Amino acid sequence: SVTSFCKRSVQLISLVLVVLLAVIVSYHPPIKPVTYRMPPAPKLTGPMTENTRLRSAQQILKSRIVGPESIAIGPEGELYTGLANGKIVCIRGKEITEVGYTGSKDCASEESCGRPLGLRIHNDSLYVINAYRGILKVSLAGDNQQLIVNMKDEATRLKNRQTRFLNDLDITKDGVIYFTDSSSRHPRKYNLYAFLEGGPHGTLFSYDLNTLEIQVLMSGLHMPNGVQLAADESYLLVSETVRARIIRYWLKGEKAGSWDFFATNLPGYPDNIRRRENGGYWVGMAAIRRHPFSLVDYLAPYPQVRATITKILPYYLLRSLASQYGMVVVLDEFGNILDSLQDPGGAVVPSVSEVAEIGGVLYIGSYHSNYIARLTLRNEF
Repeated sequence: SVTSFCKRSVQLISLVLVVLLAVIVSYHPPIKPVTYRMPPAPKLTGPMTENTRLRSAQQILKSRIVGPESIAIGPEGELYTGLANGKIVCIRGKEITEVGYTGSKDCASEESCGRPLGLRIHNDSLYVINAYRGILKVSLAGDNQQLIVNMKDEATRLKNRQTRFLNDLDITKDGVIYFTDSSSRHPRKYNLYAFLEGGPHGTLFSYDLNTLEIQVLMSGLHMPNGVQLAADESYLLVSETVRARIIRYWLKGEKAGSWDFFATNLPGYPDNIRRRENGGYWVGMAAIRRHPFSLVDYLAPYPQVRATITKILPYYLLRSLASQYGMVVVLDEFGNILDSLQDPGGAVVPSVSEVAEIGGVLYIGSYHSNYIARLTLRNEF
């Protein structure tokens, strides 16, 4: 009868739900989230008023590259970037030339391929962060490369401190490299787990190319990401992605060795920071925080909810839930927001990892896009 069928259906559904609940309860979540609170996300008013300036960008090399996280501009205006397959390439117009790689050429996984992230040019060589191993020195011509900082080896000198998500770097004129490890618990391929965990598992390091000395400058950071030296090298900026803020670490003067907050309660989660040609900084936003309601911010005080979400949803589905909203914030030398470039809905630029500027043109990178966005600036910048 219909009644019997309904009863059996309810019993079957109940059984499935009980089994599912038992699996969820018994399965350990992939993260150990911490409790924290975020201030209300800022309203998109004033210099952050919603606009569509990023939609004027051109998508170059589309479908020919994947994951150009960081971009360094060479002496002849050529571009250097690292890709999701571990290759480090030079771009001249439409020509793409491989100059280096972070893993074995016949690799099959991100760990074996390596993942080039932050890049800088110093003394006519390219310095590249490999998220999984350390720092590479690559000749601009592509005829030589060397792993100059192997964090697996350095772990001994650092009292067995483990690094799993090396991210960005900058280099002083006299050869001191400052670089970040975003998480000692989660590798780059699970960056969203590091983000949702929200724990103090990140570190800021320095490495002296002359003395080969490595130091821990700051530990207990919440997903430290992009780094940028001031023009006079008096301080270093470090984006603390999970907390939507930027830290200033003093290198010179009476404050040397101390730190303070350079910019707080940003409208998004900051990725790489790069200097502007006219002073101040470009800050790429990996994702934005929505006013009046930001789901990630809302869940900050509820670690068990975040843990349960990572139990239930597979990683690929978590990634698909990321907001599609491109944003670049312009900061002055004091950390004030001067202006912003945006793409609501991410029609052209869904997220931004870094901005590189040369001669009034911006090259915009992303760790997952299959192109570089190129934008010619207008007079107000």
